Amino acid sequence: MIHLPVACRIVPAASLRGLSGLLLCAFALSSLAVGQLVNGRFITSVYTWEKFDTVNVSKKLARGFQSALVDITQGDFSLHTHFQAASMLQRHLPEDPDYRMYYLYVRWKNISDLVDLSVGRMPYFAGVGNGTIDGAMVTARPLENKIRFTAYGGANVPLDLAIENWGPFKNNFTLGGQIITTAVENLRLGLSYTNKQRSRPGYWAQRPDSLFNSVLRFIEPEPLKEQLLSGDASYNVSGLTLYGRYDYDLNNNKTQRGQFGIRYYGLEKFGISVDYIHRAPRVLYNSFFAVFNPANVNEMEAGVDYVAVPSVRVFVRGAYVEYVDDKSLRYTIGLAHDFVSVSYRGSSGYAGELNSASLQAAYPFFDYLIVPTAGLSYFSYKLDDSGKTEDAIAGTLGTTVRPIKTLSFDLQGQWIANKLYKNDFRLFAKLNYWFTQRLNIFE
Repeated sequence: MIHLPVACRIVPAASLRGLSGLLLCAFALSSLAVGQLVNGRFITSVYTWEKFDTVNVSKKLARGFQSALVDITQGDFSLHTHFQAASMLQRHLPEDPDYRMYYLYVRWKNISDLVDLSVGRMPYFAGVGNGTIDGAMVTARPLENKIRFTAYGGANVPLDLAIENWGPFKNNFTLGGQIITTAVENLRLGLSYTNKQRSRPGYWAQRPDSLFNSVLRFIEPEPLKEQLLSGDASYNVSGLTLYGRYDYDLNNNKTQRGQFGIRYYGLEKFGISVDYIHRAPRVLYNSFFAVFNPANVNEMEAGVDYVAVPSVRVFVRGAYVEYVDDKSLRYTIGLAHDFVSVSYRGSSGYAGELNSASLQAAYPFFDYLIVPTAGLSYFSYKLDDSGKTEDAIAGTLGTTVRPIKTLSFDLQGQWIANKLYKNDFRLFAKLNYWFTQRLNIFE
């Protein structure tokens, strides 16, 4: 007689609905002698600030966050979760707790040493397609991993990642895929596609009938749509990397993005990079903004990295941004050390005038038992064409304390002074706990 694990015996076969139920049952049946490896992280954090309702009248607010990230692995099966709850800590504020599920999915790897399958709420990154869905994703790796095919599909999740249903599936779905090949040495080629639709809430409004009498009607807007096709390629040899990408908007019949870049790090202490990017505004089909003819942007950027000593790197970046009837310049220069970084950034032209200098520092004491951190930034900018320049100063001071490897405590004060806030101080505190445990639930 075959004895099923408890997890499969307490759930009737008729109640195992869908593929996710089958995967969970298979998870219980796999590698029983090995047991389950549980890795997790609990994060408790509090953020405080002062809110002004009227002039010279304010109140202090605090918001608490609790996050849980837990992964359970058994053989080729794994369960991945990331959940967060948040709420104002003042009892007199009429607010319901905010719950978010970043992901909750099961994965079955190496099916016939060829395929990976995931089911649930999961993030996906596949070329032109990226986001989070409630659905399934499959990845196949034929020809000794020289070709990788990924396909995904499912319902869109709420924009705030809340735990709730999100409209009818026929108007709220995402599907797509990607093919990558590395069959040619030093060359990577990719082709990807994504199709998204998101419904919009209906509403009641007065509309004229056939006799031009005003009547109340329920309006159901067409869903927002996006359908993109993309190809990318990269070539890497002897410190030289060439990269290109092209995205095409199938619904609006236009080029969405074109990009070409060069990286060269073959010199002993120097690295050189050059990039060109052509961007069109990402306007969804059926959106109100789709009736306009938005202008494209072309951007060219070049940079140099210089390693002065093994622990010190100097970098310089400059960019020219071209609009239809105007242009803008952007530039950065900085120095990065193991414990200190200094940078200056500026921009001018159509994108606005901004100059900023920042200093960031962190240094570990007692074998990383205590790591103090500090930062200071100065900004000078113009809000309009009046010629008046505004200033802002921001600073942070904090520390990380890790008494043991699995526990850390972070405390940071944040301060800013600008045109609107003469003295805005905020406090952030976070407690992290990591754990790893081997279980034998099904024995």
